[in-house]
Amino acid sequence: MTVLGDAIASLAARARSVLLRQPEPLSRRRIYVFIGAIVGIGNLVFNLAANLQAVKPLDLAFMTVALVSVTVIPVRPVPGVLAYLTCWVLLLLIPAADFSDMTISNLAFLFFLGRFFPPWPAFSVLLATLLVEAVLLVSLSSPGNAIGNTLGTLWYTALMGALLVPLGALMRFVEASRLAEAEQADAQLEEMRLEIAREMHDLVAYSMSQTALRAQRAAADTSYPDRARSEFTALEATASDALHELRLLLRTLRTPSSEQEKSISATTGLGNAVTDLRTAVGAISADVSSAGFDITYRHLGEAVPTRIQASTLSRVAREMGANIIRHGDPHAPVTMTLSLGPEVIRLVSTNRVRDTGAHLPRSGTGILGMRERLAAIGGTLTTLSDDGSWMVTATVTVTDSRPILLTAEKPS
Repeated sequence: MTVLGDAIASLAARARSVLLRQPEPLSRRRIYVFIGAIVGIGNLVFNLAANLQAVKPLDLAFMTVALVSVTVIPVRPVPGVLAYLTCWVLLLLIPAADFSDMTISNLAFLFFLGRFFPPWPAFSVLLATLLVEAVLLVSLSSPGNAIGNTLGTLWYTALMGALLVPLGALMRFVEASRLAEAEQADAQLEEMRLEIAREMHDLVAYSMSQTALRAQRAAADTSYPDRARSEFTALEATASDALHELRLLLRTLRTPSSEQEKSISATTGLGNAVTDLRTAVGAISADVSSAGFDITYRHLGEAVPTRIQASTLSRVAREMGANIIRHGDPHAPVTMTLSLGPEVIRLVSTNRVRDTGAHLPRSGTGILGMRERLAAIGGTLTTLSDDGSWMVTATVTVTDSRPILLTAEKPS
């Protein structure tokens, strides 16, 4: 009894796994939906063309149900197979129905049986189908031609099953192997990407941080000539900017591809193709936080910027972040606020400057570059300084992204 109970439990577990397994992605099943539809339509057209005068409404109903069933099997294998088998049994039970109504559609059914089910369930269903078919044909056929018709029908079903079920199983194995190879390649690329991120962080980012720190100390050393100190200041600014961009890249590299809901270019600005401005500005604020600043990032509103507005404001936000890292006081709070609509999109950053006696970056190339970028899309940039505090505001108007149709004027 224990052996029998274990066998029943194993069979129940196998049946449960088949019934509850996750369906394959629709992109991989779409071709089989087309195959099922083509075979079902071919079965309908062939039978109508061969026996147009003898086709009864009952035959047409069976052919239509067979068409629908073989089309559904790739999308929902278990319900589709059950529906087809029910239709097949009814066809054999009803004397007025013709066996040829589902002859061609049986080909797709047997192939799908091997393709969408593991070998053991597929061949079990095939053997059960042959057994039920043999019992029904023998019990329902007339005495005069029972043996001939029964053997012919069973021979056809067994031969097609022996050919098409293994063919479907082979296709299942080949596609599963290709999918496993693709997943293994993705895993290797993921590991390579993470290794690159680790190496860049441990070597490049560390060296760049040391360069910026040593340049900062040299620029503050009064024993150097003023011209040399100016060069050290420029070197510090360049290293800080490069480190800012590098940290954004490392943040993207460290994020597993399975967790990236959107493409890298759409969220980080890499490739100048930002579409999710909130995420892009959030990444920049996270980088400023990683640089040692206490930053608060807020985003308000639901307006959707155009593609060029999102890309431009992302670049402006990156320059704001670089300026905060370059000139900001890490002991003072920093804010970055993105307001989306309803009439304008506004990006505001506030911070304090490290050296209150130094000139604020009022006319630097960074400010000029931000102003030029915004002016190209009809936006504005304003700056405000007050007792060592620094605020930058970028504003663009919310516009309708639909194309404007221009009509040519008729010559007078």
